[in-house]
Amino acid sequence: MKLNRSEISRLWPIAKRRTGEKLVKWVQRLFSSEKLVKNVFKASHGKRVLMCHLPEAFSGKDLPKFHSNLTECMVVARCFNRLGYTVDCTSRAKTGIDYSPYDIVFGINGNAFMGSFSSDAGIRPLRIFYSVGAETCFNYRGTALRNADFNSRHGLWLLGSNRYMPGDPRNYYEAHFSDAVICLGNEYVHECFLNEDEARSRYSWLPAFYFKVAEPAAEKDFARCRRSILWFGSSGLLHKGLDIAIDFAVAHPEFTLHICGGSRQESAFWKCYLPVIKANRNIVMHGFVNIESQEFADILSQCGVLLNPSVSEGGAVAVLNVLGNGALLPVCSRATGVDLEGCGVTVENVTYRAFEEALLSVDTLPLDEFKSMAWGAYRLISKNHTIEKYEANMFSLLKDIIENNKQ
Repeated sequence: MKLNRSEISRLWPIAKRRTGEKLVKWVQRLFSSEKLVKNVFKASHGKRVLMCHLPEAFSGKDLPKFHSNLTECMVVARCFNRLGYTVDCTSRAKTGIDYSPYDIVFGINGNAFMGSFSSDAGIRPLRIFYSVGAETCFNYRGTALRNADFNSRHGLWLLGSNRYMPGDPRNYYEAHFSDAVICLGNEYVHECFLNEDEARSRYSWLPAFYFKVAEPAAEKDFARCRRSILWFGSSGLLHKGLDIAIDFAVAHPEFTLHICGGSRQESAFWKCYLPVIKANRNIVMHGFVNIESQEFADILSQCGVLLNPSVSEGGAVAVLNVLGNGALLPVCSRATGVDLEGCGVTVENVTYRAFEEALLSVDTLPLDEFKSMAWGAYRLISKNHTIEKYEANMFSLLKDIIENNKQ
């Protein structure tokens, strides 16, 4: 059956939405699986490490770029292999794990890693916690204050659009009682952990990485696109400041806002904002966008500013993927965990007023200065946030942690 142009135009947004929903379910399946993959590299090392991460990384298939987690898992496993460890990887949450064969237990937050704290008293592996987010107390405070800021402007509480785990203290245990903690992000994220723990020497950090999938046009027309703003994110829409982006576009119709991503599961948020979006022609909803698609490259070419008002991150990969594949001037919160080094605007306080002031100040920049900052951000991320640098940093940190914790 052939579809005419009008039918395709009608069905396309539905197809994109369903693609995004399938992606969300795919990620949920990754984190809820019960797999254990033994000796992922078929090595014969005497020492063993249990990675509490994503066994799907070792399926033998090309790793997708929807999320950085599978690539992170593969890179960390390679580092342990180089360090002389046989690598097992598990995502088990409901079944028992025998920790006795392992010299090291490495993991992100989850029941598999947490189980190592309740194993037999005679079993004492070296625990290395890999934090891909900010410190728990910092995150909880920040996301609550974000909701309070929204309530002060709109008289509503959108608690379903924050990012936290109510009543679940395991992140605190993992960070504060592991033998070592590796924080993804920058020194600001690192400091958030140090401020909450006296055992400061246990903590180290490394920058996140991005996926190189596009090349910005050398002749990008900044005079045309400097007032086009891109918001690129996922779930926790208040936490990531989408309300700030939309409110700014409504108050300043001379700007165009492009929205990529955004969880459709946050019904209260969309109940509040979908009528607003429909009523303002300067707000463009793209839905889920595959970063390996031509659509992603086209959106980057249309936009001159990246807006990210997130209240808490562990090195925002969404920021890196945009800046490393396009030439956009970033206006980001300090809490994104990305160092801009003067190639953009870093906002200290995540409030509407602070970001409105920052965006309007960027709009007054001479065109040459605006262009220079955008290209500077592109070069900065391209240089400092490659997967190769991430792997080299991770290998060095793991080596030091193991050496410093020899019994």
